[in-house]
Amino acid sequence: MRKLIIFDFDGTLVNTVTDVAICFNKALEACGFPTHPIAAYDRFVGGNLETVVSRMLPADARASENIDRVKTLYRQLYLQSEKPNTKPYPGMTELLAELKKMGYRIAVNSNKGQLLLEDTVGKMFPPSYFDTVVGYVEDKPSKPNPYGVDEICRLCGCLREEAIYVGDGESDLATAANAGIPCVFVTWGQGDQLLAHDPRVYKTASSMEELGDLFRNINDGD
Repeated sequence: MRKLIIFDFDGTLVNTVTDVAICFNKALEACGFPTHPIAAYDRFVGGNLETVVSRMLPADARASENIDRVKTLYRQLYLQSEKPNTKPYPGMTELLAELKKMGYRIAVNSNKGQLLLEDTVGKMFPPSYFDTVVGYVEDKPSKPNPYGVDEICRLCGCLREEAIYVGDGESDLATAANAGIPCVFVTWGQGDQLLAHDPRVYKTASSMEELGDLFRNINDGD
């Protein structure tokens, strides 16, 4: 029986890509590297921050010192940003409230830094919505390592086999696969839509209604 729903954050719960892109472009420009159109960031995001930065740097500039410079400045800029374009996807707040009423435990697992994740979740959603949020901590493994899933299960008092993952990208599919739990792929985020046909996908949801129906029926064997 599924009792715990683990959500990815960026691109799954909340549309963050515009503010992320703006801050990355400021960091790239300040460090002397080319910037990118906001639409291009759909293919950059996903994975830990080092991987994301390396994707947007020119091929001959992906030395660790360049990645560290851009990463560090981006973190400062993003933390200071008021994030005016960041908001939950339409219908997500209402769906989460319904899932809580249905008795599910709900958690967030992200490669966003832990303190930043807690701050952003707190600004986007009421405090009662999530049982726990687990982001990236410097000395702990990041997604797709299943560390975050195990930590969430421990904090929520659940077993892996009672959990299910919801995400929009390759990192989410890999995290769920590494943890041995099903992954629901949502099509409204920044993930490659071809991933909807990946064999690691348990179910695909293209709307909040579809996602809600899945969790209304999942423990009935649907």
